[in-house]
Amino acid sequence: MELNLYTQSLLWAFGLSLVFGAIANKANFCTMGAVSDWVNIGDQSRLRAWFLAIATAIIGVGILEYSGSIDMSLTTSNDTSNPPYRSANFIWLRHLVGGLMFGVGMTLASGCGNKTLVRLGEGNMKSLVVLAVMGVAAWWMLFSNFGYYVFLQWMLPLGIDFSQHDIAGQDIATVLAGLSGNESGPAFGLIVALTLALMLLLWVLRARDFRNNFELLSAGLIIGLLIVIGWYVTAGSSGQELLDELAFRDQRPFFTGAQSLTFIGPTGHVVQYVKQGFDSIYLTFGVATVGGVIVGSFLYTLIFRKLRIEWFITWRDFGMHVAGAVLMGVGGVLAMGCTIGQGITGVSTLALGSIVTLIAIIAGSAATMKYQYYLMMREDD
Repeated sequence: MELNLYTQSLLWAFGLSLVFGAIANKANFCTMGAVSDWVNIGDQSRLRAWFLAIATAIIGVGILEYSGSIDMSLTTSNDTSNPPYRSANFIWLRHLVGGLMFGVGMTLASGCGNKTLVRLGEGNMKSLVVLAVMGVAAWWMLFSNFGYYVFLQWMLPLGIDFSQHDIAGQDIATVLAGLSGNESGPAFGLIVALTLALMLLLWVLRARDFRNNFELLSAGLIIGLLIVIGWYVTAGSSGQELLDELAFRDQRPFFTGAQSLTFIGPTGHVVQYVKQGFDSIYLTFGVATVGGVIVGSFLYTLIFRKLRIEWFITWRDFGMHVAGAVLMGVGGVLAMGCTIGQGITGVSTLALGSIVTLIAIIAGSAATMKYQYYLMMREDD
């Protein structure tokens, strides 16, 4: 029986995230851990793996867009992308505030969204609580007016609307071309993408220890490629055909369009899917990715017998994780992504908002770790 395009996209989402879950488990690919290693002990190995994934994704998207294999102009609209990374309306404050909130939250909760799913697959029951709270917070932001009235209502007037300057989107190539009075063609976009990716690779690969670490090298490369494949599936010819097909449906599924791996908004999708009695309309690409990461991590755990049941040590530990989960759910949706959704998937589009979010997440996490260390030293005194 031939599967329809929407079902195919869900299977792709599940398959890509299943591989992601297994790789992240094996290589301990953790963005909060990467920041912690750098801030606390000066080890940049996991940070370099993260940025290798970013560089790989940038190169892949740049080449596919140049060749016409994907249409990234879809990512400028809410109707054709989830989220619209390259929207011409650059609401910089949402990315800054949301990124800082997420960075603080992932530190309090001992891991970001994808790490929470990976740990759940390992048998960590703390992560089940974090996932539930994070999902409800994300759902609250996505399916109610809370996010608009508390945040966006006063942030929107402070944004920069590039369309008023005849600039079609907020990606670096389009903005640079627009400011110089030119149009951003495919060749210019590829040059910008390769230049920025090369700069990242020069930093990533300059460390001999990292170059000799096959596990982290392969993890960074594979995760970057998974992001690229996600874009190819949803923004390529099949993705456009799916949008055309859904346009004729009486009821279009939620959160369709061009997208790749991201893990905060989708936890809110899971809550809505359950709340609506598992109605297939709410079975999104994101719901499939959440399930895929958990299953991928669980299969790796099962095969290599690494099951680790863990629970909260104290009520304070519980409270810190719950607070972190709330901040991740709210901040992640506000910033339109997490360490993967914005840090790799979003940055692969070279959107300014994604870059601001990435910097804010790292800053929020690093500052929280420094403060936690300060408090620990005071207790020792």
